[in-house]
Amino acid sequence: MTKQVRAYGGISADQRRATRRDQLLEAAFEVMALEGPGGLTIRTVAKQAGLSTRFVYESFTDLDDLVVAAFELAFRQMSDAVASAVADANTARRATVTACIEAMVDFFLTAPAKGKLLSTKAYGHPAVAERRLARSEDVYRTFGSILQQLVPDRDAADPAIDLTARFLVGAFGETITAWIQQSLPYPRDKFVHDNVELFLSAITTLERL
Repeated sequence: MTKQVRAYGGISADQRRATRRDQLLEAAFEVMALEGPGGLTIRTVAKQAGLSTRFVYESFTDLDDLVVAAFELAFRQMSDAVASAVADANTARRATVTACIEAMVDFFLTAPAKGKLLSTKAYGHPAVAERRLARSEDVYRTFGSILQQLVPDRDAADPAIDLTARFLVGAFGETITAWIQQSLPYPRDKFVHDNVELFLSAITTLERL
């Protein structure tokens, strides 16, 4: 006989667990924003979420598991924001690049803890080091496909496209990390504009490679 799982208020047990998991992930970002990565523990996350620590272990094996899940959530949210912005832009080169840069900049501005977790050096938790490397490859491939659309006369397998994608994404990752840490005294619009110009210059160079 199949065991019936009781629902409370029309919400199933699985739905409640999923909601608590989301609460805990967002709480982890809030702790990082308030206390920095050093303040992130099972207890601080549970407290921030207003839940017992037992609910943390209901969803995550340990703190490393929670941090990796938080990293994956932040990565998906940023990727979705960029994809949506690029899809909504017209096909002109400047419009596409501007949409891409603005989406990443605004993600870092509105969710700095998530941005820092994704960035290369701002959050050095060992549990996410391997995951960050794998996701970096995903970003390179995604931006490579955008470049191929912007420079359609180049073959998709041209190594210069991959080279340019890695150059731009790697450099921009370091640059936006410095900016969000206020090492670069740029207002938002000027930061977007100047990075768009740098990206466009690199794409023009790609056409000559």
